Amino acid sequence: MEYPNYYYENQNPQGYGERKRRGVGGYVVTAVVFTLVGALLATILAGGELARSPEQKPQATWTPQPTSGGGYPAPTPRQTPGIDETPFVNEGPLLTPEAARGSMPALDGKAPVIGDVANPIPDIVEQVSAGVVGIVNYGFNAQYGDYSAQATGSGFVISSEGYILTNAHVIAGASKLGVMFTDGTEEEATLVGYDNTSDLAVLRVKHTGLYALKLGDSDALRVGEYIITIGDPTGRELAGTTTFGIVSATQRTITIDGQTNTYIQVDAAVNPGNSGGPLINLKGETVGIVSAKTVTASYDDFGNAISAEGLGFALPINEVLKIAEQLIKDGFIKRPGIGISVLEWPEERAREYDTVTGILVATVIKDGPGDNAGLRPNDIIVEVDGQSVPLQSDFVALVKSKRVGDSLSLKVWRGGEYFETTLTLGDLNLLGSELVDGEADYSFYD
Repeated sequence: MEYPNYYYENQNPQGYGERKRRGVGGYVVTAVVFTLVGALLATILAGGELARSPEQKPQATWTPQPTSGGGYPAPTPRQTPGIDETPFVNEGPLLTPEAARGSMPALDGKAPVIGDVANPIPDIVEQVSAGVVGIVNYGFNAQYGDYSAQATGSGFVISSEGYILTNAHVIAGASKLGVMFTDGTEEEATLVGYDNTSDLAVLRVKHTGLYALKLGDSDALRVGEYIITIGDPTGRELAGTTTFGIVSATQRTITIDGQTNTYIQVDAAVNPGNSGGPLINLKGETVGIVSAKTVTASYDDFGNAISAEGLGFALPINEVLKIAEQLIKDGFIKRPGIGISVLEWPEERAREYDTVTGILVATVIKDGPGDNAGLRPNDIIVEVDGQSVPLQSDFVALVKSKRVGDSLSLKVWRGGEYFETTLTLGDLNLLGSELVDGEADYSFYD
């Protein structure tokens, strides 16, 4: 299942809204909130993680660039075409993760004491709010010689030792990060690590003795169960806003701009600024991280978007903790990436355009594995390691079975002729964002 129209729930102080996005062979209208230099905060250029039809192909967004020291910096945003306004441009160095800890801190969250079993929500909110924080993403303004807030989001404390979880897209492109506490104080945070694919980031503040949230079991959630969200929609002006709803689905696998994850679907109101905030059950336990919402349910006969209500999504805490543990211990997660986006090219398409069947290369990242292997948009991959790959699912499974540094032998059709090449898988976290030759346009013989 795929939602091309969604919000990442972090706050954009400049209020970018609806725009038209060009896809291969057509246009789709998508409503998103842009936070950092107008960028959609996810990468689509992973190991075959696209599942859109040619008319719905997403455009490339950001992925981080490697530092000279070989580490993993904060994600670097890029301006998205089609935005007329000139957004704030961070002119300072990007924040880089601190040295890996090598061990996990104590996850010593406290469950709230509930006195009113008939309506536990006031007791939960009153106590749990102490562990919910605001995240301020700062960029450096060279003109004034200081830092300016370029985006905000939410987060929550998982350890009294100062460890905080939020979404990766909340901290994208930051030169400095601030954590705002319920008493109005702000403390600078270090970046422990982040993972684009799962959209998770771990921060740390030096402040100890923090109130940590009790982490629950997301696998135990049931459809219809009541849940609570706490966060900072629209920024600090409405800090600590609480919303209430039910679990609509416990395992909703969706793709948001190329990143496929399994989410908890909820109908509680979530808005820009809620990203990274906790999803809480009626025991006061955190069972997820609020991450996105769908804003378009469908389109009418004239192509106008039909608004969606009550379609929010949260990452399950059980899966989040697996990623967070690796980020804290190791500082990063290696994921195989091929630096291209692909689309299935079936028999009917092949007949229509007088081509072969296979996997259509839609976009190619500059200096990525695909670019280094000589691939270009409109190429059609017909064989991988000597086996035909007419189905995208086959291609995706093959790439995901590989590791960083592994190679794929490709047979490729281009403009009526075949050639062979070798693609060496790179680390997804280190792929860039600049495209080579735009995107596929079906000009197979130009």
